[in-house]
Amino acid sequence: MTLTAREIEVLRIIVQAYIDHAAPVGSRYVAKQSTLKLSAASMRNIMADLTEKGYLHQPYTSAGRVPTEKAFRFYVDTVLSPALLPESTRQNMKEALVQAGLEFSDILENTSKLISAQSSQVGMAVAPKRSMIRLQRIDLVQVRAGLVMAIAIFDGGVVHNKLLPVEARVTPDDLIKYANYLNEKFQGRTIEEIKRDILLEMEQAETKFNALYGRALSLAQEAFDSNNDREVFLEGTLTVLDHLEGKDISSMRELLEFLEHRSAILELVDKLAQSEGLIVTFGTEFYGPELGQWGLISSPYQVQGQKLGMVGTIGPIHMDYSRLMPMVDTIAKMLSDLLESRFT
Repeated sequence: MTLTAREIEVLRIIVQAYIDHAAPVGSRYVAKQSTLKLSAASMRNIMADLTEKGYLHQPYTSAGRVPTEKAFRFYVDTVLSPALLPESTRQNMKEALVQAGLEFSDILENTSKLISAQSSQVGMAVAPKRSMIRLQRIDLVQVRAGLVMAIAIFDGGVVHNKLLPVEARVTPDDLIKYANYLNEKFQGRTIEEIKRDILLEMEQAETKFNALYGRALSLAQEAFDSNNDREVFLEGTLTVLDHLEGKDISSMRELLEFLEHRSAILELVDKLAQSEGLIVTFGTEFYGPELGQWGLISSPYQVQGQKLGMVGTIGPIHMDYSRLMPMVDTIAKMLSDLLESRFT
């Protein structure tokens, strides 16, 4: 249903006022803020039309209007002009981001903390799905006789370690040969591709009666036999208490339960994986009506053009999109640059 220019102007004022004050908005306030030079009575008529079209609702008789999720969707997609981040803010974020440790997980944990600090909301950073990222190299290091540490390094600096039992007679020189063979065969391939190719290679190794091939492939099969769980870093989950009144306690509980279930978050990430760039998603879109009062701003991070994971912030549906959208987008790009500089 198309909105008129007047309706768009009134809706913009109401949504922005609700973002600023989290309280129902009355016709007098809209009349004062608007450039339309209409009376409060005329504004009430426009607001009634917007209510009928599903963009506003009235909590109780004689109260002002509150924007619905439909209104926020229209506002974000059509009306909003994201603010420019001050250079000082960008510099502070960049300095905070590079303070992370050298491990990939440390960088993501630090990123979630940075997003939470900048937004005063939940900060989130999701690691890549191991099965979809490409192997840079694998090293096999002898821990002691009969025990080897397999160290697989993937794009973006993702490291996967696994202890593997081996025959006691396997020497460090043998491990170097195994690793060289595996790197020659599987470098640049994803875990899914590697698992498939290992089965084919093992059949060929049996045909060739090559003991080195067989042992190396057996080690690789164990090294890459993981459940591919991704890490999810959340910071500031208790900030939800700062945004909701007592009447919204059930919604708060639903969000906290959602954040407790990593599988639900990863399912959401998979849904958003097909999107390009920054995206705003509301609770009913990514979960159900139980989370209708919440929203997510997210953006992928990447290395050499390959999407690895996602960062974002979760907060009340009336969050400050104008400020937070460019913040999340900027941090995602800074994270991508940091990973490129450290791991490529």
